[in-house]
Amino acid sequence: MKLLATLLTLFFLASNAWASAQHGIEIHDPWVREAPPTARVLAAYLQLHNHDDKTRTLVSVESPAFKRVELHRSEEKEGMATMTRVAKIMIAAHGKVIFEPGSLHIMLIDPVTPLKAGDKVSLTLRFNDGSSLDINADVRRSGGVKDKAHHHDPDHSMDMQKESHGDMKKHEHDH
Repeated sequence: MKLLATLLTLFFLASNAWASAQHGIEIHDPWVREAPPTARVLAAYLQLHNHDDKTRTLVSVESPAFKRVELHRSEEKEGMATMTRVAKIMIAAHGKVIFEPGSLHIMLIDPVTPLKAGDKVSLTLRFNDGSSLDINADVRRSGGVKDKAHHHDPDHSMDMQKESHGDMKKHEHDH
């Protein structure tokens, strides 16, 4: 029985960590926040661990489940929530970057079909050296205080920011 529990634990950990020996990037806990069926924008979160001796740079993410995918950062400046599109995310050698509600996230725009908790979303992470990493993210219900800090309504209109994602200019910020 103890062996079975150990094997199940290893399977669970393996299913939540994606690694690429090609460039030393390991992905932990990829997930997409469930949204109402009419939502035009969702967000994906994960942790990137760089086991390489050099900095890795994530430059884009793609998904067949969405018409457009962008890298974003949410911040609070002088009491106002802002969201900025970022051109790249740098992962320091032997470092990690966490995509989480209220911070860095992968903005998933215009889903091809509605998604619900339990579904899986294919994502392809592309790096500046031409390499890529394919992963699957679980669609989950949101929860928790920090999670609520970055809520998007179905039309993705944010009271604090009048600029829509369709009109958003690409900002050349690094992480």
